[in-house]
Amino acid sequence: MGKFFNVLILFSIITAVIQKNTAELTGAVLESGQRAIEFTLTMGAAIIIYSGLMNVANRAGLCRLLSRLLRPVLIRLFGPLDSSTMTDITMNIACNFLGLGNAATPYGISAVKSMAAGDTATNAMILFVVINTSSIQFMPTTLAAVRKSAESVSPLDILPCIWICSVVSLTAAVISCKICERAEKYFAKLHNAGTYSRDNNGRHNKAGKRI
Repeated sequence: MGKFFNVLILFSIITAVIQKNTAELTGAVLESGQRAIEFTLTMGAAIIIYSGLMNVANRAGLCRLLSRLLRPVLIRLFGPLDSSTMTDITMNIACNFLGLGNAATPYGISAVKSMAAGDTATNAMILFVVINTSSIQFMPTTLAAVRKSAESVSPLDILPCIWICSVVSLTAAVISCKICERAEKYFAKLHNAGTYSRDNNGRHNKAGKRI
């Protein structure tokens, strides 16, 4: 991607020189730099404010409360897991729901490490990553900051749409994972039913019957 942007910049400079638009190019570069700085400051301030509010909510015990509410559902989704792993999963989802991505990351890493089984991703790991990626955010701080930097009068007026879309996407993702799990088990049974067993004479018989 970096090489692509380097080529794009070089092509723009050459085109501007050929068309004798170097003054416009210089003005655009300076103006875009100013806009980038304004965008960074506006977005940084908004993220600090919203993250502060979410941290206050976290210290008030909302993450723990959400963890207790989510635990029965997650047990049905992930099956039997040890207590520490389930705690990490519920805390990760609860923090993501409150927009505390930085606080959710350590719980997510710890949960994935505890669910690891060699070099192969387990179904529980895949499901957790899918849920973490398409998680529902009660307060999307980054998006609100971007809208604020674009001079939006009401940067949080899209929250209902975000909640609906995220619920639909999360539901579709979980259902897709469960369908793939069922398909994997089904094809594994077919494979086991079609294996060949060796009899005393070294011959093979499909379906495991002796000849």
